[in-house]
Amino acid sequence: MAKTYLEKTGLAEQAYAEIRILILDQVIPAGQVVSIDTLAAQLGVSQTPIREALSKLEGDGLVEKLRTGRYKAAPPLIFKDYADLYYMRLLLEPKAAALAAHNRTDETIATLEEAVDRISAAGRGMKSEVFIGFVEADALFHQTIARDCGNKFIAAGLFQLQANLRVGPFYRDRGVVDAEAVIRDHTEILKAIKAGDAEAAEVQMQRHIERARDLILGWLKTQPEQGSQARTQQE
Repeated sequence: MAKTYLEKTGLAEQAYAEIRILILDQVIPAGQVVSIDTLAAQLGVSQTPIREALSKLEGDGLVEKLRTGRYKAAPPLIFKDYADLYYMRLLLEPKAAALAAHNRTDETIATLEEAVDRISAAGRGMKSEVFIGFVEADALFHQTIARDCGNKFIAAGLFQLQANLRVGPFYRDRGVVDAEAVIRDHTEILKAIKAGDAEAAEVQMQRHIERARDLILGWLKTQPEQGSQARTQQE
């Protein structure tokens, strides 16, 4: 019985990861109804792990459940959403980096080093076929810091923010990324955490998030459908 449960859990987790990428990569566009049958056939699994995956994605805010019981990809984030997300990241993530510097383990450092290596390899190319690797490595870096900061409430908040961030399309389609700056930022954060320098880790993380926020919000302000909202937000 335990083996069957583990197998089902594994399938649901795999389905969750695959569907999440399809949504973040806009293969499933925002607002589109998700076909459970199609996804089950595409991923080669039954409907059960697909439903479990969609339920988890609903908790992440990436899909919405309709009254009919079906799911649709959540509407795209707007200027205020991104402004609010980055506001929360600036409240939580620099502190998480400082705590991670205090609470670091060999596993923490090894995972962060792996993430930085992957960010560097993917970021210096930034072609469409490797952008997912860039986003995944970036997520691994930030999730590791959240996981190992030693504060479960900060970690839970950051995991929720990460699930909703949806920066992939900015990196891939819109070129809203300074890859060299991202590589440099992550390298400096890693260096500070590895040295146990909590103050430097906090400062470097704050600079990194501010840079990302300014790039994305700056780009959104240039878009006709977002510009008026950006001006309203600033008033």
